Amino acid sequence: MPDAQKIARYVEDNAQRIVETLCDLISFPSIVMSDPTKAGPGERDCQLYLEKRLKKIGMETDLWEPDGPALYEKYAGRPGANKGRTFEGRPNLGGILRGTGGGRSIMLTGHIDVVPPGPREHWRTDPFRPEVIDGFVRGRGAVDMKGGVASMLMAVELLGEMGVELAGDVVFTTVVDEEIGGMGSLAMVDRGFKADAGIMTEPTANRIAPLCHGILWGRIIIDGIGGHAELTPNAWYSSGPVDAVQLCRQMLGGIDILNRRWQFDPRKNHPLMDLPNQIIVTQVNAGEHPSSMAGRAEIIIDVQYLPSEKDALGLGGNVKREVEEHVAFVCQADPYLREHPARVEWILDADCAEVSADHPFVETFQQAVADVSLSPKLSGFGAHSDIGLPTTLGQTPTVNFGPGDPTQAHQPNERVSVEDLVACTKAIALAICKWSTEPKAS
Repeated sequence: MPDAQKIARYVEDNAQRIVETLCDLISFPSIVMSDPTKAGPGERDCQLYLEKRLKKIGMETDLWEPDGPALYEKYAGRPGANKGRTFEGRPNLGGILRGTGGGRSIMLTGHIDVVPPGPREHWRTDPFRPEVIDGFVRGRGAVDMKGGVASMLMAVELLGEMGVELAGDVVFTTVVDEEIGGMGSLAMVDRGFKADAGIMTEPTANRIAPLCHGILWGRIIIDGIGGHAELTPNAWYSSGPVDAVQLCRQMLGGIDILNRRWQFDPRKNHPLMDLPNQIIVTQVNAGEHPSSMAGRAEIIIDVQYLPSEKDALGLGGNVKREVEEHVAFVCQADPYLREHPARVEWILDADCAEVSADHPFVETFQQAVADVSLSPKLSGFGAHSDIGLPTTLGQTPTVNFGPGDPTQAHQPNERVSVEDLVACTKAIALAICKWSTEPKAS
């Protein structure tokens, strides 16, 4: 195996190729659609581009469109199983580079779907015409997470060019559907892609993150009684109206109370996470007409949970009940809501995972990042990622590690530094070498 310095120098000498690969990937508008039965305009083309690159370096490839209804029937009630998904025109991609034998295998995985760019006037550049400005690659997906996909692809390509022989297999997968629930990763695991360890190249600012949050999306529905906004209302119990906006304010205050409680609850905190679990209000929809009191309000929430809080199915059922009980408690404080309580409808449950800090791969990866002058200190990934599916269902202990500031994700003018891309590629290349040389457990 070549030493770390030789690998680092070769990667640095090919920095421009890493940048060009990322720019190629960004130029495909692989936008995830809000309607999960429709393909984004560039999802298939992006995967075809990657398949061509994998074949060029000698990988056995598998490009397929998962059967969404069949997957749901097989895994209903389990992580990643989302009803109503179809994958026509939005394939998954897998590849395997066979090792010489006897070494440990590694899976490099990521998603190629990106969120819509939003209003174009918020962008300084065209989101799908990438530009390199002041040492940063700019464009939709630069951070989340085509930067990571470019780094993991180039790590394998450059090792091959150096003539490095790996004892263990390298498994490469890129999936769709991550931004709306993770069924692409479920399909990947169900297809049989697995390894002795894995790296998911979500943006972590090149920190190893063996932990991510689970995420619940929910809708709190509050029914008032509509009526003329400008007239003095009678008591609600006679003829109404009851302003759902006012009731919504009370519920938002109740959410603040629960967040305050969670701030000091040991179950809601983890030493690798910067913040406690939170309930984040992401949308508020209320009212029917400018001169009418709102007859209904909806609060959309994003709720975080930790692996230690998972239910028997590996999902967030325990936290769902906790939120539902708190909503019912808030309703008890209002005479109208006592009689007409708010209800919670759950939209999504995306699972989470944690790989132990003393897992052999985590320790090997820490050595690799230290050898290329990155910090080996572990951190938590505050957002959700798909590591739960390969880790638990696929039995491939998988950590997050990728280039870029994660707070750039989903923002206009998304950007990743060339320095981060190169450093990530070096770390992954060295980790592949180190892990491959370790004998496979008997």
